[in-house]
Amino acid sequence: MHIRSLPEAGAALELGLLLALAITLPMFEGVKNILWGLYALSWYANRLPRGWSWQALGGRWDGWDTILSAWLIGTAIAAFFAGMHADEWRGWSDVFRMTSILWFIKRSGYGERECLQLHVALQVGVTIATVWALAALAWPHTYEGIQLNSVGHVNQSVVYIVICFGALLAAISAYWQTMRAWVRAAALVELAILLVALFAAASRSAAATAMIGALAFGLLWLRHSRRLILWVVIVTAGFAVVVARFDTDMRRKQEYAKASASPVLNERFPIWQEAYIAWRAHPAFGIGGDNFRHITVALLDQWERARGSRYDATAFIGTSHAHSLYLNTLAGRGLIGIALLALLLVAWLTSLLHHLPQTRDPPLYWLNWSGAASAFVASVGIGLFNTTLHDEHGLLAFIFLGIWLAYRPRANLANDRFATNQRVTV
Repeated sequence: MHIRSLPEAGAALELGLLLALAITLPMFEGVKNILWGLYALSWYANRLPRGWSWQALGGRWDGWDTILSAWLIGTAIAAFFAGMHADEWRGWSDVFRMTSILWFIKRSGYGERECLQLHVALQVGVTIATVWALAALAWPHTYEGIQLNSVGHVNQSVVYIVICFGALLAAISAYWQTMRAWVRAAALVELAILLVALFAAASRSAAATAMIGALAFGLLWLRHSRRLILWVVIVTAGFAVVVARFDTDMRRKQEYAKASASPVLNERFPIWQEAYIAWRAHPAFGIGGDNFRHITVALLDQWERARGSRYDATAFIGTSHAHSLYLNTLAGRGLIGIALLALLLVAWLTSLLHHLPQTRDPPLYWLNWSGAASAFVASVGIGLFNTTLHDEHGLLAFIFLGIWLAYRPRANLANDRFATNQRVTV
């Protein structure tokens, strides 16, 4: 069902709530939850009055519906049988929010105009939030790096920034020829702001992921032009030189890491050991999503004593998550959780690889594909050393994936009326 077949007022309200959510997502925690709830209500209110049917809800059941249902049910089972009982259902509610926003967008029937508006709203939101965060550095503060107000810690904020950086690079490349001069200028200014934020964050994994992602997109864009890859190489080299020359925070982190017992992993090594011990104590269902914060020295020692060993209390580092998407999932949801995560990531990657953009594809195809690809690369790449796919940046990643999945079935109709009318003036 296309959104334009819905009542005009209802469709406008639904889209307005989604755009408001996209703008406020990195800025206001409470507003995010309110807008998500109102958007869900408006989505159903626009479709259920016509009678309950899969057609009314966006089409027949498909493979992605099965994957999302398995993810929801599987994580609920893991929460029910969790080895610890504290915040496991809070962790499940986060999965529910992410899954639902993807499902709504995927089945929304949004067209070209709505997709572009959503992309713009996401970029406006991250730009305002990043300028706010950079300005906050001028005031006395106790945290390191840069923090988007709603996203929080620098390790989480950079995930959000890197995802948007990749999508913005694709938007500039795909629409450059049709952009008005002021839009080009605004896009380049935002690109500079996000690069400054990455510099201020002093996150090695985020900077590496952003640059590798940009280079990969530049290589893919060779199907159109060689000019982009030249600019990407120049900017990447310049960014690396600036970081090496002026980023004292990143150098300090590197020197601290070299002096530690684990130069590559730094403080993550003992945290990963804690995650491994927790999983070994509860291998099938884990200790419960969002329960990592409740791990104590006494619990770790208890789990190790059950195996006939002892835990070295001097190695303990208290933290709210395992600083790895994969180990956090393994500890929190056990083997069932890691299997569900693998299912999701394989399906996501398969969708991207099977539908690589071609030269003849319209700009919106490149933009929607690149948004989902950027979310995947950031979540998987940064996820090696930080916990991704949760809270604000999890919602952001699933919004980009939802846009791609909603657009992909139409994009398969190559050379039809829809495909040939994608090029618009921005």
